[in-house]
Amino acid sequence: MIVPVLPIIVAIVLIMALIGIVISFIPTFQPGEPPSPAFAGIFALYALALMAFYAVLLVGAFAVFYFVDRRNRHFRRQQMLFAAISSYLQARTNVGVGENFEKLTQLNEDSIFEEQDRPAGLWAILYVFVTPIVGLVVPYNLTQDLRKHEERQAEYQQVLLPAFDEAGVARPTFTACRRHNRDPMVYLILTAITAGLFWIYWFYTLLRDYNEHFADHAALEDQILASLKPLAVCRACGGSIPQDAKFCPLCGAPQSPA
Repeated sequence: MIVPVLPIIVAIVLIMALIGIVISFIPTFQPGEPPSPAFAGIFALYALALMAFYAVLLVGAFAVFYFVDRRNRHFRRQQMLFAAISSYLQARTNVGVGENFEKLTQLNEDSIFEEQDRPAGLWAILYVFVTPIVGLVVPYNLTQDLRKHEERQAEYQQVLLPAFDEAGVARPTFTACRRHNRDPMVYLILTAITAGLFWIYWFYTLLRDYNEHFADHAALEDQILASLKPLAVCRACGGSIPQDAKFCPLCGAPQSPA
């Protein structure tokens, strides 16, 4: 969160430094004498302001690259995961490729086509030269991408459950994933109306929404993999237990390694 507030902090520091230079010069000012100490201080402050300006731009460019690259890697990961799950379930079923498997394949193909990588490096470079434009284009696209991504993921989960049934695999128990249905156009208008101040909140929501989505997706992966994990038989009660369980969750009997 230091990225959106860093320009404000730098501006306040520079203004205070300028005021300090002016105030320190007033007591020593003599009419008819050139104010060379003040000019020297202002020139040094100007050079410092230029360096701070480019430093802020570089920090912002890094944030843009990190945001977009993180989005790209997650979307690719989910596409590979869902493709692998679909292939595995189809290999387990004996009734051929049914309607649910066709939907799973179609959803994954739609994801690959519509959720292609955004140019993280290009946007980071452009941010240095056209900051206001890229600073709005990136959050607009990221907000819209996440909303569509979660809509497709929710549809995939609905189709995945009957596909598990067809493959003869125990259904996973999905916990409710948080949905982030933010309208990027509304946020864009609010940013313009507030002269950019709303952008700070927009930046915060992007961080929070993507973090929440990644956490929910990690839980989703665990739930799916728990259902796909092969089961063993308890030596004491004969019940189905996880393959690497040290104790039976049904009767509590210790399980010796095979």
